[in-house]
Amino acid sequence: MFRFLKEIYLTGFTIVFKLSRAKKITYRAGGAVTIITLIESFNLLNISSWIDIFAGKQLVPRFSEPEAILAFLVLGYLNLYFLITCGFTFAHGIKFEREFDHLAKFRKILLVTSCVVLLLATIAFSIYSTSAYHRFFHIK
Repeated sequence: MFRFLKEIYLTGFTIVFKLSRAKKITYRAGGAVTIITLIESFNLLNISSWIDIFAGKQLVPRFSEPEAILAFLVLGYLNLYFLITCGFTFAHGIKFEREFDHLAKFRKILLVTSCVVLLLATIAFSIYSTSAYHRFFHIK
């Protein structure tokens, strides 16, 4: 199960990397890391909102704008490290991107579909979480 989740993560990187029109590989990889970091940030914000809702009060501290930017940069650096610099046990972002074309057709379809479903679920979860958070804490 962990391997499949890791492959979905790497597939997200691969999709954005391949869709990028940047000429330099470093720009394409950086853009892919940024998009992955944005998606993860939305998921973390949604989770923190639901922790507060289930607790019935604000447990998770809200970041100021500079703290939020710093947290985003730290998360981005971690993604950069895992996807480009060090890699995982089996493959990292750039290596997986090159191997992606050689995967079985069913595996590629499964990974891309799973990645798209998770992206759509993140969007829906973000919309629902924001409205639920505002309703629960009476924020307009």
